[in-house]
Amino acid sequence: MRGVLLRKTLLVLSALLIAGCTATNPESSSTSSPAPSNRSTSTSAPTTTAEASAASCREKASGPKTLSYANRSGVEPNLTSLDVYLPPGCGPAPVLLSVHGGGWRRGDKSNGMKQKVAWAESLGAALVSVNYRLTTPDSGVQWPDHGQDLAAAVAWVQQNGPAQGLDPTKLTLIGHSAGAHLVAIVATDQALLTTAGADPAKVSCVVALDFSFDLASAPADKMIADAFGTDPQLIAAASPNVQIERNGAPSARFLIATRGGRSRVADAQAFVDLVNTSGGSAELVDATPYTHNQVSTQLGAADDTLVTPAVTEFVQSCN
Repeated sequence: MRGVLLRKTLLVLSALLIAGCTATNPESSSTSSPAPSNRSTSTSAPTTTAEASAASCREKASGPKTLSYANRSGVEPNLTSLDVYLPPGCGPAPVLLSVHGGGWRRGDKSNGMKQKVAWAESLGAALVSVNYRLTTPDSGVQWPDHGQDLAAAVAWVQQNGPAQGLDPTKLTLIGHSAGAHLVAIVATDQALLTTAGADPAKVSCVVALDFSFDLASAPADKMIADAFGTDPQLIAAASPNVQIERNGAPSARFLIATRGGRSRVADAQAFVDLVNTSGGSAELVDATPYTHNQVSTQLGAADDTLVTPAVTEFVQSCN
């Protein structure tokens, strides 16, 4: 009998000991974590904002990336192409869209770029240099072909810029001579941009270097006749000042640099006054004693104290 009682006592004590261990061990309670699922779990740390930004960072490129902004039947592809010079850095870069001069009949997007590219890089901006169809004796090219090409290039930047490291919300147009006319006319005749699929409101600023804005009042000139024909109404419509008189102030801000004779300076001043009195914003830079070509070739030069400082301050205020 004693043996039976002893065994029962030992069984009771064992049960009490087990119950006590279960009560004091949280891992064995009813609230314990469920068994792991069969799904695999990554053990890598989540990507941080800094790491994502670093993935889009760029080193200095050895040269430009040449891209087509339009395909036009029978047109040499180089004439509807642009060169993209991206600065080193991270994220999308503000855009300086450069339009060469040459009387609408000569010139190329590659001319004089080295100094301007270095200047753009110092601002953290991309330089996009544009070609357009030229009025040569056998081309059959005449206004508004040149303006339509520039408008198409602007549309390309706005629509495709982000994929190329460009920030189309920070877009400044810069043109010299005939290029100055083109950047001014696409900013004032907004139908050119909208027809091409561009948004005029997203062109922040315009830098026009040394050209006449009143083609309608210009003396008879073979270069203008070749590029625009002789129809007075068409020439007037191609004049930036006439477009402002018809449509009001442009949304873009203007910086005009000029030099030369009294009539040329007066033309530039009249355009600036017209923009401002119409409710827009424009300012004038006196580039005397530079020559017509120097107004462009000095842009970005380390020793230039006339054009580069003014354009730099203007561009930075736009972006």
